[in-house]
Amino acid sequence: MNTPASVNVLVVEDSPTDALLIGEALADITDFDHCLSHVEALEDALAQAQDTPFDVVLLDLGLPDSNGIDTFRRFKHVAPDTPVLVLTGLADISVGLVAIQEGAQDYLLKREIQAGLLSRAIRYAIERHRALTALAASEERFQLAVNGASAGLWDWNPRTDELYLSPHFREIVGHDEDELANEMRAHYDIVHPDDSERVMRALKAHIEDHRPYDIEYRVRTRSGEYQWIQSRAQALWDASGVAYRMVGWILDVTDRRRANEALRESREDLQRLSANIEHIREEEKTRIARELHDDLGQLLTALKIDMARFERTIEDKIDETSAGALRDIYGLIDQLVGSVRRIAADLRPVMLDDLGPIPAIDWFIHEFSARHGIAVNAQYNTNEVAFNRDSGTEVFRMVQEGLTNVARHSGASEASVEIVREEPFCIVKIRDNGRGALREARRSRKSFGLIGMRERAARLGGELTIQTAPGQGFMLIATLPLAIVEAPDIDDAGAGGVVKH
Repeated sequence: MNTPASVNVLVVEDSPTDALLIGEALADITDFDHCLSHVEALEDALAQAQDTPFDVVLLDLGLPDSNGIDTFRRFKHVAPDTPVLVLTGLADISVGLVAIQEGAQDYLLKREIQAGLLSRAIRYAIERHRALTALAASEERFQLAVNGASAGLWDWNPRTDELYLSPHFREIVGHDEDELANEMRAHYDIVHPDDSERVMRALKAHIEDHRPYDIEYRVRTRSGEYQWIQSRAQALWDASGVAYRMVGWILDVTDRRRANEALRESREDLQRLSANIEHIREEEKTRIARELHDDLGQLLTALKIDMARFERTIEDKIDETSAGALRDIYGLIDQLVGSVRRIAADLRPVMLDDLGPIPAIDWFIHEFSARHGIAVNAQYNTNEVAFNRDSGTEVFRMVQEGLTNVARHSGASEASVEIVREEPFCIVKIRDNGRGALREARRSRKSFGLIGMRERAARLGGELTIQTAPGQGFMLIATLPLAIVEAPDIDDAGAGGVVKH
């Protein structure tokens, strides 16, 4: 025991004879030195205890100003951290037992006090008080941790099946104490039937094979609905390898599971969309190849016919007729070249690297208006926007896709394209006078084929917003940070176009 080398003792005893006997017994103790204080009344003892830290108090329960168990209670109220040995007579043993139940370390019969017994009682009282104080502090810390944790704690005894569940555990699973008994079987009863066997296997694997216990499963709440929890735990094993305790915690992970499921579905949708896009690209390539084949086939057939006629003519001499045939051949060749250029234009309408985005947009607007009969008003402010290669390409494609959507969906007769510099942004607006759309359609991220435009705006660090209403047209607004739009290209800083219109 870690008894102090010198023990500060307070004796509260109104009988001079009993006080003398106690003092003599203390004097005969050789295990430790002591410093003795003696008072005869409870009030004096309370005053002494408030002024002086005593290692132990020997308290008689029958004093001039107090009697019985109330004597101990009053002293304990004033000095709760001081260990107390109760002094009783033969007739007061039952009161001494009550005092122990209420916090006294022990009781001593006055007529039986001798040095050895008193020494052991004092050392025991001091050590027991230290142990109880440490235990109380530990329990208090544990309770604070339980009350403050976002996790629900559980403590299971595999030998007795007794289970402690913290209040927050019950809150997470949605059951009160009278609905969920303190035994493991009661917890098994609320586990989802599809998860029950998996939970038992994980528990058995941890207890028998020392495998980590970390599992997610569903539990039934009071309302009958199921929610997901994550449970982790650690067992303790005795010398023979038998688990005698297992402590763990649970977290409500329902929202996380739902978010992961939504993310998984979004990824699947994206994969399907990507597959569709690739399919469309392949169809487009096939269409272009077919048109190119048909055009070239027709032109080359005509070319062969004229060449045969030319060969017959040139056998005699080159006259006016043969010269005309030669001109026809040259014309067919020009048509062939024009056809190839036209089909190539469908693949890439302009060479952006050569022209820059604004001339490319002007070219596309001209072709668009001629093809669809929609008048397009192009507006660019005089402040320059020094597009780099990537941003110029993305802005051109956004205009191209936006106007294509106008032709496909709006029923408009007029449209406008506006590109302006509004520090610190480049603003791109595409507007039409068509039928517009409902509010619900405007909120849909997949409506009107806008996924590509949103992705292009995002790649430039910007965003795409929509303004529309039934009968009031449709307007797309791309807000792009100039810091990215005008960032110099790594390999060719001057490749982009500049707005100068």
